[in-house]
Amino acid sequence: MRLLLVPGTSPDRWARVWRERLPDDPLEVVHAGASDAVDAVLRGDVDAAVLRLPPPGVEVPPSGLPTTTPSTATGWAVVPLWTEQSVVVVRKDHVLTVVGEVDVPDLAGETLLVPGDDVLGWQPPGVEVLDVPDVPTAADLVANGAGVLLVPHSLARLHDRRGTAVRVVPDAPGSPVVLVWRTDAEHQHVQELVGIVRGRTAGSSRGSSTQAPAPSPATAPVQSRRAPRTARPAPRRTPPRKRR
Repeated sequence: MRLLLVPGTSPDRWARVWRERLPDDPLEVVHAGASDAVDAVLRGDVDAAVLRLPPPGVEVPPSGLPTTTPSTATGWAVVPLWTEQSVVVVRKDHVLTVVGEVDVPDLAGETLLVPGDDVLGWQPPGVEVLDVPDVPTAADLVANGAGVLLVPHSLARLHDRRGTAVRVVPDAPGSPVVLVWRTDAEHQHVQELVGIVRGRTAGSSRGSSTQAPAPSPATAPVQSRRAPRTARPAPRRTPPRKRR
C-alpha cells in the first residue's frame, strides 16, 4: 500500500504500528507538495493520502476535493484526523513577540507573505499581501524582515529559520488534516490504515485485519493439602496478688 504525506505530517509512528500489525504487507510512504497530493490520488499513483483541507468557510477546494466527510457521491472518502492550529512567523525583534499569543486584529498593517503553496487560503483584514513562490521562500523573507507568514504550526516548525519567532493566533482558522482515498479503487487494507492513523487498537471492531489475542483463562488458586491449623486458646492471665 502506498501512502502519500504532505509537508508537516510525520509517518514514523504510523509506519511502526503498520509493521507490527501487517508485517507481510509493507507500507510505502511517499511525499509530495500540497498542490500535487490530490492529483496523485486521482491518477492512482498512491492508494491514500494525508493532506490538508481549506479551513471551514474558505472556498478554495483543491482539484475538486470535497470539504465535507465522507462523500461516496464524489468518489472520495474523507476521514478527519485533527485540526492544526495556525501561527504567525515573525522576526525575533518584531513587536508581536512581546505577547505570548497574537490576535487577528494585531496583524492589521503587517505585510503578509502568501506562498504559492499556501494551505490556508485565508488572510486577516487590513494586511498588505505579498505573493511569494513557496513556504520556504516566505520563511527566508521573514528572517530578513520582509513580512510575516501565517501557516499551520507544523509547517512553521518544518521551515524554522534562525532569527525568527512563532506565535499562536488562536482566533485564526485552523487547518483540517484528513485522510483521503478513492472509493472506486479502495485498497484492501485502507480500513486498517484508518484505524492506525486514528489511534485505534489492534482489537478495534473496525478495519482490523489482526485480531487481538484471546484472554488467558483465569487460574484457580491451588488449595493446600495441609490440614487447617486450629487456633490455640489465649493463655489465662492470673490476677496479681495483693501485698499485705
